[in-house]
Amino acid sequence: MTAGRKMKPTQFHVLNGTDRPCRRNEDEPTPEIDSEIPQPPIHLTDNAKDEWIRMSKTLYNNGLLTQLDYAEFEIYCQAWGVLKEAEELMKKSLISIKASDGTSIKTGLIMVTKNGNVMNSPFLNIANTARRDCHKFLSEFGMTPSSRTKTKGANPNKNKNRFSNNANMKVC
Repeated sequence: MTAGRKMKPTQFHVLNGTDRPCRRNEDEPTPEIDSEIPQPPIHLTDNAKDEWIRMSKTLYNNGLLTQLDYAEFEIYCQAWGVLKEAEELMKKSLISIKASDGTSIKTGLIMVTKNGNVMNSPFLNIANTARRDCHKFLSEFGMTPSSRTKTKGANPNKNKNRFSNNANMKVC
């Protein structure tokens, strides 16, 4: 086990333009990329399948979804499905509470016990755990703003003249 930062896969370095052959792990596995975008596993919930379909195309087109990544991506999609289900259950379990000023508030974030105590909804705790899990997986695949700044995907404007939109610009 090495100390310090986690090493990024070579594909991240290639996409980012920071690939240096002298720093490559020569023994790094190079998994095959399927010839087409993989279908979602049949055991996923509907929300998880929707997320698989939504995100797999982007990851696949950037070379970030290989055969070795399917299990990790599947776990991300399951966490997303749990998050969506917990949010739906919070919406269905709305309760009305009277605020100190006498107004009524409807919320699914809390619940009242049989003894009249107010506590967080168990669905809120489930949703928060799923959010943390999703964020961790999104970072692994370069799908958060901060992790995306470290990775460059395919850029359709790469060969475009950067001065083409400046035709009316005055030159000193």
